[in-house]
Amino acid sequence: MNLSTLKKFAQYLNDKKPKLKLIKRVGDNLFYLNIDNEIFYCDLSKGRSTIFTTSDSIIPTKNYNAPFDTSLSKLSNSQLIKAQTDNNNRILQIFLKIQNSYKIDDMLLQLEFTGKNTNLILLKNNIVQDALHHISNDTSFREVKINKPLIALPQPEIVKESDEGELFFVLDNNFKKIQNNLLKQKKIQLQNKIIQKITQLQKHLNSLENKDDLLINSKKHLKFGKKILEHIHNLQNFKGDKITLDGIEIELPTHNLSNAAQIFFKLSKKENKKAQNLHIEMQNLESKINFYNTLLNIIKDITNLSDLDIINSNLSKKKENKKEIKHSAESFFVDGFKISIGKNSKENIELLQNAKADDLWMHIKDIPSSHLIIHCGKNKIPVIIIKKAAELLVRFQNSGKYEVDYTKRKFVKITQGSKVIYGKESTIVIIKD
Repeated sequence: MNLSTLKKFAQYLNDKKPKLKLIKRVGDNLFYLNIDNEIFYCDLSKGRSTIFTTSDSIIPTKNYNAPFDTSLSKLSNSQLIKAQTDNNNRILQIFLKIQNSYKIDDMLLQLEFTGKNTNLILLKNNIVQDALHHISNDTSFREVKINKPLIALPQPEIVKESDEGELFFVLDNNFKKIQNNLLKQKKIQLQNKIIQKITQLQKHLNSLENKDDLLINSKKHLKFGKKILEHIHNLQNFKGDKITLDGIEIELPTHNLSNAAQIFFKLSKKENKKAQNLHIEMQNLESKINFYNTLLNIIKDITNLSDLDIINSNLSKKKENKKEIKHSAESFFVDGFKISIGKNSKENIELLQNAKADDLWMHIKDIPSSHLIIHCGKNKIPVIIIKKAAELLVRFQNSGKYEVDYTKRKFVKITQGSKVIYGKESTIVIIKD
């Protein structure tokens, strides 16, 4: 973060003496500030800490509700008294007056854009109330702990201060720099993740046993079990690893013939069942491979980091058990809301059957498409989440203009397969370039 720009931002706040209407986390190290309805973002990531503005909607994939976030929420609707930099340190100090129901508190919001010390600290009379990063004196000379005084950072011996230009031009340009640098980097990371998943799924698909071989083995093991039971009364004292019955040589899984027969029967049943269900497993694997290939194409067209984070929320799920790949819809997360999309008719049916009455259902109007569920229950869904869900649904289509219908699940009735009729719907128009 440029020191000259930080000083200009402090002066801008001093000139306005605005209210801090809202401050919250929208990323692990990214903060949203609503200052008299002007929206600013503070990125406190090490190595790229900065303040920026953007007209893009930055929506987190999860809710941040740690104790720190609770402390942060208490600053909302506070009056800004003064803003300043810590002399020549790249630290922005915002002095706030917080009106509680029974008293007024003075609080210092300290944003540190200082390399390895990058942090957001809440202070009262120089005592730490909370912080984004708590730092022990074992790892740094400057302890950052709740209820402990905060040592001031030493002032830099050499000050490099260059004027980048008009404040809002610089803040907007800061976002473009982040966007350009991180977008390419994150796309490569996500593409590599997806290619790895496709490779694993294809390997699993290629390793599936042949149906005919499974059926042959099933019949063979069934025959072995029957032969043993036919002759077991004459083999009371038998001991050995192999036995020949009616010209058939049988390798035994155990020396006990009765147990061996039961093992063969179970094995036969298992192989037969596996053969009958093999096509289901193949279809599921192929469906997932197609899904991830589609995600690869989707990523190419994404132009903002927030949408990449939504895609990444699907890739960050726990790894699937190789032995038990279930027929489950794909899930994404937007601002803590789980959004599920069916990849095929079976998954669409499962989605409809498992959704709660007040969950929001979504489908592209008048064309075959996936069903989508926003798992919200009775919680109110912000309009921006509905829009993002509709955009996500449309991303799996070709370019064009689409009308997306949505309504509560309780107003959707399954007629045949995954076909439905529905009522009390609203419609949102999404254009995919």
